[in-house]
Amino acid sequence: MPSDRSQDPNSHAFPTKQLTILDTSKAFKDPDLDPVVFVAICRFSEPIAFNSILAYTYVMVQDLNGGDDTDASFYAGLLVSAYAVAEALTAIGWGALSDRYGRKPVVLFGLGGVAISSLIFGLATEYWVALLARFIGGALNGNVAVMQTMVAEMVKNPEHEPKAYATQPFVWTLGGIIGSAMGGFLAQPARFYPSLFPADGLFGRYPYLLPNLVSVVVIVLAIVQGMLFLEETNPREEKKKRTAHETVFEEEGDDETVDERTPLHHRPRKDRRPSAARSRSRATVDRPVFIEESLPVPIEQNFDLRRSSFGTVRSIKLPPSAPKNGENFKGRAFNFTIIMVTTALVLVSYHQMAFCTLLPTHLLDKPASAPGEIDLIGGLGYTVHDVGVYLAVNGILGLFIQAIIFPLFVDNVGVWKSFVFNIVLYPLAYMVMPFLSALPPALVSPGIYLSLILQSFFGIVVIPCALILIKDATPSPLVLGKVNGLAMSACCLARTVSPPLVGIIYSAGGSAAAWLSCAGVAVIGILQLFWVPRKHVQSVVLDNGAMVRKTMSNSRNEEAGTCPTVAE
Repeated sequence: MPSDRSQDPNSHAFPTKQLTILDTSKAFKDPDLDPVVFVAICRFSEPIAFNSILAYTYVMVQDLNGGDDTDASFYAGLLVSAYAVAEALTAIGWGALSDRYGRKPVVLFGLGGVAISSLIFGLATEYWVALLARFIGGALNGNVAVMQTMVAEMVKNPEHEPKAYATQPFVWTLGGIIGSAMGGFLAQPARFYPSLFPADGLFGRYPYLLPNLVSVVVIVLAIVQGMLFLEETNPREEKKKRTAHETVFEEEGDDETVDERTPLHHRPRKDRRPSAARSRSRATVDRPVFIEESLPVPIEQNFDLRRSSFGTVRSIKLPPSAPKNGENFKGRAFNFTIIMVTTALVLVSYHQMAFCTLLPTHLLDKPASAPGEIDLIGGLGYTVHDVGVYLAVNGILGLFIQAIIFPLFVDNVGVWKSFVFNIVLYPLAYMVMPFLSALPPALVSPGIYLSLILQSFFGIVVIPCALILIKDATPSPLVLGKVNGLAMSACCLARTVSPPLVGIIYSAGGSAAAWLSCAGVAVIGILQLFWVPRKHVQSVVLDNGAMVRKTMSNSRNEEAGTCPTVAE
């Protein structure tokens, strides 16, 4: 018998108010969806703080070292990664605390940790203080382990889940755009706005306090609204309010379709009973160890293969896999296809994150050659204002490509071809920057934008396609949690080590060496494609009605119980 939530899809309205508190999303206008308007402000405030530092980290390290730029690119990369490292070490612990004491206090405390970190970071006059501030913020912030669980607990109607999860990347990108621009335009205010901020004033002594202070104000507002309006979703608390309540991951009903709502663990139907605490705990435990949401990437790179968004702003529905006999999967969770596609995804994650940290460093670094000559060592000599503009435009490009270009491109090219095509061309995104110094001044800025467009397009198309291929290759929905943990942990680890590593290359060999190292990793990704089994997803439907071209499924694969795929 199908569950109550399947029988009556209107029994639970879309939690618009609550999701807006976590996400600050204004995407839900239907009065019937009114209850979700509050999870977004908490979500929105974090990328503002995270992304604001990217525009000025390189010059901040120079200032903290008395103007010495020796190994400044490495230390700047270390500041970027420090937060994520500390957060990864404590995220699981915060998730366990949220199971025991509630989601709301952990989320609010995590926001407080971000605010404290930002304030100390802005007041830092020595490098070790800034580094410590980043570690403190990461250690105190448990939101990564809790936010997605809250969303799962808020959405009671399965029809609303795709929209709820697809809004997360949109909100992150929007906050990142504002944060990037804010960091570029508010850093060093005494230099750029001397009439408003005297050199001997507070913001003259602490040139990087203002953007962090604005971040603190935004976060405090998020905390206040969360205290007033954000509802507790922990099943321990909900049990006090209602005696029985079906949850997102409990019963699958009679529909055999396997999608993001299908439970990862099936109980015999006769033994099923509402068990919200168990399903919520499972959602938290399945979170990966390495989590990179606190890295300043232009688009959100957090993903969950059990959801339908695949890290994009759209909902993507895969074809149902072949039915499996029995409820316990005894085979191997990690087959060769999963390992190879995950490897490709890790390589992309590495050089994509390297680009995000290398771009502002190259733009801010002083030129080592005369204008019009090829400069393989130095940078382009831009200001933090210019960097803020470029980073904000990069975020806007990411949002546009996700919302418009991605569905059209994949619809016409197909998942597998989109994956291969963009990996093969990815090195081009890194071959433009080293030679911009030789161009006339009027062409340097268009060259930077060309590099941004290439990077955004390749990355935004490759990553969702890779995730679709991984999910399609997963032998059973019962092991999606394990596969997701492997993929996300590996990608997060690659993004965490990438900023300091590319900083070392920049310091040792110059800007061209750093860019060519990214291109080299991208070329390794091309070579690695020879070991990726050729896959073709049967059909993929996006939420705008676009459908990736269909192919005939392989009947032998279906009889063998594997996902239906076929070589083109």
